[in-house]
Amino acid sequence: MLIIRALTLTYDEVRDLSDVRKDLELSEKALVSTGFTPWTVRVTLPDDVPQEVVKYLCGSKYLFSAYHASVGDVSRESLRKILGCGNGFATLLITNSAEVREAAELLVSMVSELGVDVSTRLGFTIGDYVETPYYPLSTPKRYGASIALRYANDFLTSLKTQGDLKKAYDEISKSLKRLDNILSSVFKNIEIPYLGIDASLSPWMDESVVPIIEFLSGVAFPSAGSAWGVRRLNAMLQELSKEIKSLGFNEVMLPVGEDNNLMRLVREGSLKLPHLTFLTAYCLVGVDMVALPGGAEVVEQVLKDVLAAYEVKKKPIGVRVIPAFNSREVHIARFGTIPVIST
Repeated sequence: MLIIRALTLTYDEVRDLSDVRKDLELSEKALVSTGFTPWTVRVTLPDDVPQEVVKYLCGSKYLFSAYHASVGDVSRESLRKILGCGNGFATLLITNSAEVREAAELLVSMVSELGVDVSTRLGFTIGDYVETPYYPLSTPKRYGASIALRYANDFLTSLKTQGDLKKAYDEISKSLKRLDNILSSVFKNIEIPYLGIDASLSPWMDESVVPIIEFLSGVAFPSAGSAWGVRRLNAMLQELSKEIKSLGFNEVMLPVGEDNNLMRLVREGSLKLPHLTFLTAYCLVGVDMVALPGGAEVVEQVLKDVLAAYEVKKKPIGVRVIPAFNSREVHIARFGTIPVIST
């Protein structure tokens, strides 16, 4: 059964806290009544949100994003205030190579001040902002509710049991359409605009994307031929997104620190940093939740490689990296121990 990874409420403007609290209560209750209890609930806000809203969310169970700025326009004080909340997220936009060094130094500075966990809550989007339920890249453009999914196991099961790609695709499509119809009805009833589903395929620990890529490529990941599997999977996700109300990326994600198979491959030394930067040209987030062996210098080089992929792909790409300096691994409470990748 599909799992709702995130229910994300997005606001282009917020009048007062009572509006947000009402929406949270109504939407959570409505989804639970359908049997689709959201795994996480998130609130994406504009930068000029009333401080009472930020204060409430900072001490709540909800994840929230309330800072979105170009790297060149960052207010460190404002960014620090949001990231100082353990459940606060921020998105920084990189539009050209001149901003890359500043972005790398800013990340390392925030980690030095607030701790390594900050690097999992600060995302860089290259090219443009994106309207998506996924954190940390979720950006407020319209008022409404959107959904992200956990369905890697469902996807793999359909591929293996059906044996035929067309039949597997049809089975997955049927499940997504059913959920889409339920969500449309739910949010209509509570008078919150339904923005859609980001059909991106993202892992969570044992719910790995690796066996799906291997099934589609016919080779062990990340061998020669793996990019073909990633590309086939991305094409399937893009087609699936056309059959439902969708928004966001609708691509495969490879967050190392959220996929046990990816972490195993890093520990074994078979998955290296160049594999991930290379794959960025074929999927949304090739360099995500990656613990890097160094500080600002290596972060800068990674950002340059991803910027190069954006210049070819011409679609926004996300980056989330963890500067680990001289460590062999980093420990982050929400994710556990993440191995540092080899270069």
